[in-house]
Amino acid sequence: MNIQPQTDSVDNDNIFTRRLLLLLLFIFILGVVIITRLFILQISQHNFYSLMSSEKHEVYKNIFPERGSIYTRENDELYPLVTNRNYYLIYADPRKIESPKKIVDSITSILGLEEEEWKSLLGRLADKTDPYEPIKHKITKSQMEKIQDLNLKGINFLPEIYRYYPEVGIGGHIFGFVSTQDDKKIGQYGLEGYFNKELSGKSGLIKSIKDALGSLVTIGPRSIDKAQDGVDLVLTIDRHVQFTACQKLKEFYEWFDADSATVIIMEPTGAILAMCSFPDFDPEKYNEIEDINYLNNPAIFYPYEPGSIFKAITMAIGLDTGKVEPDTTYIDEGEVKVGPYTIKNSDFKAHGKQTMTEVLEKSLNTGALYVEQEVGKNVFKRYVESFGFGEPTEITLDTEMAGDLSQLDKRGDIYGITASYGQGITVTPLQMVTSFATIVNQGKLPKPYIVSETISPDGTIQEIKAENVRQVIQPKSASLLSGMLVSVVENGYGGKAKVDGYYLGGKTGTAQVAAVGGYGTKTIHSFVGFGPVSNPKFVMLVKLDNPKGVKFASDSVTPLFGQLSEFLLNYYQIPPDY
Repeated sequence: MNIQPQTDSVDNDNIFTRRLLLLLLFIFILGVVIITRLFILQISQHNFYSLMSSEKHEVYKNIFPERGSIYTRENDELYPLVTNRNYYLIYADPRKIESPKKIVDSITSILGLEEEEWKSLLGRLADKTDPYEPIKHKITKSQMEKIQDLNLKGINFLPEIYRYYPEVGIGGHIFGFVSTQDDKKIGQYGLEGYFNKELSGKSGLIKSIKDALGSLVTIGPRSIDKAQDGVDLVLTIDRHVQFTACQKLKEFYEWFDADSATVIIMEPTGAILAMCSFPDFDPEKYNEIEDINYLNNPAIFYPYEPGSIFKAITMAIGLDTGKVEPDTTYIDEGEVKVGPYTIKNSDFKAHGKQTMTEVLEKSLNTGALYVEQEVGKNVFKRYVESFGFGEPTEITLDTEMAGDLSQLDKRGDIYGITASYGQGITVTPLQMVTSFATIVNQGKLPKPYIVSETISPDGTIQEIKAENVRQVIQPKSASLLSGMLVSVVENGYGGKAKVDGYYLGGKTGTAQVAAVGGYGTKTIHSFVGFGPVSNPKFVMLVKLDNPKGVKFASDSVTPLFGQLSEFLLNYYQIPPDY
C-alpha cells in the first residue's frame, strides 16, 4: 500500500500561521498607533485639540485679544464709557455658490443692503475663481442667525469685535476712535491713540503644519499661544459733571453761533473732571467726518492767543518777584507809547490812579504792561515757562501741542509787553487752566491727568497719583492773587460769574484773532476761574471761538462759568462761604 506525503497540508498550515501572525502583528501595531494617538489627543496635546474642537468663536477669542475697556468710577463701581461688542463678518466663497441671484435675494432685506450694494455684490459672487468675498462687516448675531437658518451654500461668518460707546456726545475727543488698517485694529487720537499698545493687548498664535491648500494637518507638532487681553483704563472724569458741562457748553455754542467751544474742569491737583469741545464727533462714526480737523481735541491741540486771562499770570509774576503788591498803584493814562507802538486799554479810556487789583478788575492793558516792565523781560519769560507754557503738559491724550513762546526770544521790549496781556504768544486751553490750578494749589504746578487707574487682565490695579511738577510761585503770592481774582468776580468784569453765597475767583479774556497784517475782526472769549476760594474744589476754563452778536467775554462765557459753578457747588454739596 502506497502512503502519500503530507507536504501540501503542512505548507498550508505554515502559510495560515504566518498570515495569522502578520494579522496579529498588524493589529498590535495598529493598537500601539491608536493608543499613542489617543495619548497625544487626550494628554500631551489636549489643550490644543480642546480649543480646535470648540466653536470658531472660541478659537477666535484665543487668537485675537479683547481690547481693553475705558471706565469711570461711581461709588466704587465701574461704569463703562468705552467697551466692546461682538458682531460678525458675513463672507462668501463664490466657488461654492450655484446661484448668486438667489444668495443676493435672500440676504438683501436681512442686511439692509442698498441697491448699489446688492448690485455690486451680485457681480462679485459670479466670479467662480474667487475663494473669499467679504459681504458686510458688523452684522448682529440676530442677522447672522436669520441667514444661517436659510442654509445658503457658500455663505460663512467670522466673529468681529467693535468698540461700543454707551453714551454718545460726552467725550469723542477724549476717547478718540479705533480704525482698521491692514486688518489690524489701530487706536487713533485721544486715549485710544495714546494707549493703543496697552489697550490692544497681545495676539495669540496657532503653530501647526499646513498642507498645500493651507489647511491644518492633523499630524505633526502644533500648539496655541493664547492671546493676552488689553488693559482697562479708569478715568478721573466724573460722568455727571462731564454730561452737564457738555450740555451747557453746547447751549452756549449754539446760542452764540460760535465756530468752536471748549470747557475743561479739573481739580486743583490736576485730575480732569470734565473735558468737552464742539463741534464733537461720534467715535463709532469717525469715518463719516468730512473735516479731519474735527478729530483733533481743541482742549490740547489748537494753541491760541489767550488775551486778558493771561494778565493773572503776569500779576502772579509781579507779586512773586516782590515788584508789586495788590495795592501798588500806577497812573493809567489810557495808553503807553513803546517805540513806534502805542498800547491802549481795551475800553480806550484813561482811569487815573489804579491799584494792581483794579488792573485785574478792569482788565487794563497798561497795568499789565507796567508789571512786565517792573519785572523785566528775562524774568518774565522764565516765570512764564515755569508755569508750563511752551511745552506739553504730558497729559495721556494723543496729539497734544506745546504752544508758542518764541516771541519772547525776540529783541525789543514790545514783545514782552504784548505777551503781558496775552498777545503774540499762544497757549492751549489745558495749559491755561493748569496755570490757574497752580494759583490755588499753593503755587505748585500740578501735572494734569485723566487716567486714575489701569487694570491688567489678571485684575492687578495700578493707581496713578496726583503729581506736582514744580513750585512756580510762593504760597503767599498765590494766596494774594487768589484774593485779587475774587475781587474781579465780585467787583469787576467777571461779575456775571458770581454764585450767591460763595466767593469765586477768575478772569475774563477777549482776545483778537491774528490775521494777515495784524488782527482781524474775529475774537476768542475765555474765562478761567476757581471756587470756592476758601477751599477750592474745581478750576474751570470756558472758551468760545468767534461768538456772534456779543462783543466781550463778560457777556458770553462768564455767565456759562457761573452756571456750571453753581452746578458744581451743589453737586459736591459744598457749604456756602456766607
